[in-house]
Amino acid sequence: MLRDPDDDGYPLSTYPMFAHERGRTVTLAYAIGSTATGERRVLEPELVGTHEVLQALMVIDGAIASHELAPLCQRIAVAVAADSAHADVAMVRIVRGSHDAVELLVDGTLGPELDYTRCPVPR
Repeated sequence: MLRDPDDDGYPLSTYPMFAHERGRTVTLAYAIGSTATGERRVLEPELVGTHEVLQALMVIDGAIASHELAPLCQRIAVAVAADSAHADVAMVRIVRGSHDAVELLVDGTLGPELDYTRCPVPR
């Protein structure tokens, strides 16, 4: 209780990642689907090419950093087209969204999103 919250080590961890207050705004890049009528559809990490959410985040961030968003968007769109669970998705968007984490979790309120690119799902 009396240790510095950043003093982390064996055998007692203070879990410094939880020891300080964090802001409520979370900013992430992600792929999202849109129907022909503009409704949002969640695209699972598998459609980005991995089973892991954080790996999907890294794939998208890497594509942004290397200016390779168009090829990634097209690969995701092809994967969406092959998945019958996403038959209503007409467009893939890669966006960066800034959301209030509490408002998003409590009532689903989305913050602003900036489109990096979008591509049609080939049907």
